[in-house]
Amino acid sequence: MGSKIRHFADDGWAVWIDGDEKSTVYFNEWINPSGKNFVDIGVRMYGARNAREVNIYIPFEVEENEMNDLSSMLKDEDILRGLFNNSCSVRDSGEGNIFEIKYGKHLLNIIKRSEKGSRLHKLSSGTLVTIDLTMIRDEITADELYLIFRVPHKSMDEAFEEKTDVLGAMSRLHETITTPIVTKKYGYAIRINEARLLPPEISNISTLHDQNLRKALVSISISDEYELNDYGCYRIRRLEENLYSDYAPPGFECRDAINYQWVEERDRDMKSHYNFYFDISRSAVSKKSMLLYFCIVLTISMVGNTLYGLLCRLFGMIFG
Repeated sequence: MGSKIRHFADDGWAVWIDGDEKSTVYFNEWINPSGKNFVDIGVRMYGARNAREVNIYIPFEVEENEMNDLSSMLKDEDILRGLFNNSCSVRDSGEGNIFEIKYGKHLLNIIKRSEKGSRLHKLSSGTLVTIDLTMIRDEITADELYLIFRVPHKSMDEAFEEKTDVLGAMSRLHETITTPIVTKKYGYAIRINEARLLPPEISNISTLHDQNLRKALVSISISDEYELNDYGCYRIRRLEENLYSDYAPPGFECRDAINYQWVEERDRDMKSHYNFYFDISRSAVSKKSMLLYFCIVLTISMVGNTLYGLLCRLFGMIFG
């Protein structure tokens, strides 16, 4: 029987748009248990010309220099094909705050997050990102507006961090001898617009409670060495390395990654909040156990050889 190490991250996010009640939120997780984790946060508005402000609450502290706007990458048609699962063309890549892409019959504005109209607030816990759309309204050419940026996923970094073993020395030795297989299990919850997980500065905002979300989509990319529960999963696929090699965050190996996708959608009776939960696990042989077994075998072998030599000399003296 293997030992089990359990870790858990419970993220309470919030997204609300002043002037649009049909938005879609996207969380694209880049899970790298042995390195740094990142999350791409995307928001899609369907009434862009009426929207005034976009607010995104991140449940951990983020610095301005840690926020990576991904809009420029969406000018690459291979990346667009990977993200939208459609052949897309860039219609207008001007120097303003917005450019256009077209896929099928849809025309979509991509907003470039810049200092103009964009603010970052540190709260009692977490960070609030606010984008004022009124400052770029003259540039909006379509009803659909999309923004996306990437931040280090610090709560996942903490969940995967190796914790100090507080067991006594003898208990650790016993565990190392008796449990060569170590199973590490991680729980991860994404909760969107749930007041119980939000700080007071956010949970008291009336616009947040009036917000309805048309769709929430979560995508997780993780090495195939890890098992991820796929209950309710909408799509599972090997991550297309040729499409994502330039898009993935530093240190993430696309070649060995599996992508899982969950989606909840309501065309009617739209929901005010969404909840996703995932189990991530990995079983491996403990290096400490294998080293200990090797030392034990080597010691027994050496003692056995020594004892055999002594016995041979003893019998030689007796019967020689």
